[in-house]
Amino acid sequence: MATPSRALRRLPWRFRLWWIGATASSAGDAMLAFALIWLASGHGAAAVALTSTLALVPRVAFLLLGGVLGDRHGPGWTLLATYGIQVVLLVVLVPLVGAAPSVGLLAATALATGVLSALGQPAATVLPRLLIDHEDQLPRALAQISASIQLARIVGVPAAGVLMATQPLAIVLVLHAGTVALALATLLVVQAGAATGATGSSGPPGGIVAELVVGLRSATRLKVWRLLLSVALVCAAVLPGIAVLVPITARARGWTAAAAAQIDAAWAAGVLGVTLVVSLTSTLHRPRLALVTGPTGCALGLTGLAVATSPAIATASTALVGAGTALYTTHVAPALLRLAPADQLSRFQSLLGVVQLLPAAVLSAPYATLGHLQPAAALAAAAVAALLAAALGLRPLRAA
Repeated sequence: MATPSRALRRLPWRFRLWWIGATASSAGDAMLAFALIWLASGHGAAAVALTSTLALVPRVAFLLLGGVLGDRHGPGWTLLATYGIQVVLLVVLVPLVGAAPSVGLLAATALATGVLSALGQPAATVLPRLLIDHEDQLPRALAQISASIQLARIVGVPAAGVLMATQPLAIVLVLHAGTVALALATLLVVQAGAATGATGSSGPPGGIVAELVVGLRSATRLKVWRLLLSVALVCAAVLPGIAVLVPITARARGWTAAAAAQIDAAWAAGVLGVTLVVSLTSTLHRPRLALVTGPTGCALGLTGLAVATSPAIATASTALVGAGTALYTTHVAPALLRLAPADQLSRFQSLLGVVQLLPAAVLSAPYATLGHLQPAAALAAAAVAALLAAALGLRPLRAA
């Protein structure tokens, strides 16, 4: 058996193959998400609020269910089902959207894709743990996944910005269907060569509700709620700050769709830079340092975006937000996943997902409304949330 030090240098082929498909699918996700919000922003604040909220609410509502399904049937089978349904959905939507989709159709598309994303996300996050050879590889595997998601965003968002200037939404849907089909194909190969569905369990008596309660009790017993509150604050600052306020701010300041896409992609570039370093060197020996400096960097970047007078300044600011986000998440995610009981991996990950998305789901509409009135004020509020997360990081982790 390879030693842990050697294992750190090379991830298994099955992980790398699945990583290629997951990266392609993430690029399609980024393209469609930006396209929906950009088109909605042309209809006003209410359209942005509706579309962004419906993209996030089902992710919160169905994430815990997705975690239970992942634990019951195994991450591999759960992802095969969600990928397959998503391909069918995207193909069906192509002839429906037309040249100028209505606000209702934009919102419906965001809702449907959000549900499927929620059901598959816990399984997608747990799957890398089943594809590696040693636990020492987990931080690198998660960092590589995170890096690839941001690389996909760097490619997908600017591509969507260019397409929105010349092409209808249907083209984005077709391209996204192709990326999900690639992810489905790679997963089929991985599923045939590894027991990625073997972790499924029947769960405790009482059905899905009882299984959800078990997961919540485990989180309470392990005393991770303060850490989860810190995660919630970072996500309350960053997710709506980038996804909702960047397009609104760009329109308010007279910048183009391409400029807005560049600013959004700079956040992904910042995340990518830090996660690549972590994937090569692993995490810091003192994670508290990352839990403080990461959110502080987010706050500084959001403040810079609030006062930016040009796309160049805004781009540099969102890159700083991305770097802070990655420094934080690359240290939080492995710690929480290691704490999860072996038979509750997907449920624990779904709980983390709810904590990440619930603040954004609740705050997207207020951010959109305030952003249309005063973008700088909305971004300043996001910066305050990030600083509160940094303050929580000052306390020792064992005090959670």
